[in-house]
Amino acid sequence: MTDGLPRYFPLGEGKRYQLGRITLTFKTSATDTGSAYTLCEAVEPPGSGAGLHRHASYDETHIICEGRYEAQLGDKTLQLSAGDMFFAPRGTPHSVKCLGPETGRELMISSPGGVFYAFIDEVVSSTTASGSPTGSGARLPRHRCKVRDRVS
Repeated sequence: MTDGLPRYFPLGEGKRYQLGRITLTFKTSATDTGSAYTLCEAVEPPGSGAGLHRHASYDETHIICEGRYEAQLGDKTLQLSAGDMFFAPRGTPHSVKCLGPETGRELMISSPGGVFYAFIDEVVSSTTASGSPTGSGARLPRHRCKVRDRVS
């Protein structure tokens, strides 16, 4: 993914990361889109997802492809299923969790491109090196992300 040319992605193709029980596969990168956005597919077993957090440096759109999810978007709780989507502008607290009973699959579009990819790469690399994931309340200043327990 280095030249911005048209690409075809068969199921499962792309740069893959394992983050706990979640599999993230990056389909497009900032290089492909002129830094406009990054597209990532998440496959999430029941009970998994991203806890309440917000991004200071990028917007995020979640498109549910399979499964049932619960999401928090600001002060609203959403029940989501295939075809539903939500948009979290930068700074908006949000979370998403696969409810099951089946494994869920969603597409995430982050804009501008490259920031979410760099964040995931750093988190997975540091978890692999240290054996410990980032905990609640942690600041990830390089990517301007704040992990939250609740909206305040």
